[in-house]
Amino acid sequence: MTSTPLLLTLCGVGEGGSWPWATRSEAGRAVVGAALFELALTRRLELSDDRVVPCGGGATDDVVQAQVLRRVGGSARARAPWEWVERLGPDVLRHVEWECAGAAALGALGEWVGEARARVRRAAERPDVSDTPALAVAVLLIAARRGHLVRPTVPPEVMVRQAADAVALLERRTPHSGHALRCASAAVRCSIAASAAALAFPG
Repeated sequence: MTSTPLLLTLCGVGEGGSWPWATRSEAGRAVVGAALFELALTRRLELSDDRVVPCGGGATDDVVQAQVLRRVGGSARARAPWEWVERLGPDVLRHVEWECAGAAALGALGEWVGEARARVRRAAERPDVSDTPALAVAVLLIAARRGHLVRPTVPPEVMVRQAADAVALLERRTPHSGHALRCASAAVRCSIAASAAALAFPG
C-alpha cells in the first residue's frame, strides 16, 4: 500500500465503500491531488502554482495516475494544478470507487481502511517524513476539509496549522517532495474553495 492515491482513497471511504464527504466531487479532487503529488514525486510531472508540465519518467501501473498523465500529456495547453483537480475529479473518483467495491466484495475493505488510517495518523502525529505518502495523505485530507477521518479529536484550525508545519518540515528535509506537496494541497484547497464560492454566489 504505497501509492498515495490508493492510500488517500482508503482513508476517505466509509463502510461498504461509500464516501462520507460533503460532496462526491470533493473526494475526487482530493484523489487527483494525491495523484499529482505522486507523479511530481516520481518526476513524471512538474508542478508549479500556475502549471502542470509532463516531464517523462515512464509509465505507471496506478490506474488513477495513468489517467492523469494521459490527460495532462494530451492537453493543448498547460493548466494550473487546481484546474486539473477540478477537471479530473469526477472521472478519477469512478475509478477508485470501482477499486473499493472490489475490495468490499472480497471482505478486505474494512481491514485495509483501518490500516491506512492508522498509518496516516501515525505520520501526521509526529510528523513522520520517513513515510512521505502517508504524511501527504494527511495534508491532502486536511486541504479537502476531511482531516477528521484520520484525526477525529483534533480541531480543524489545529489540523490546518499542523499541515502547514508538516509541509514546511518536508520542504526542509526533502525540498522536491515538500514543493510537490505544497502545490498539490494548494490545488485541492483552491478548487474546493472556488466551487464553494460559486455555489454561494451563483451567476
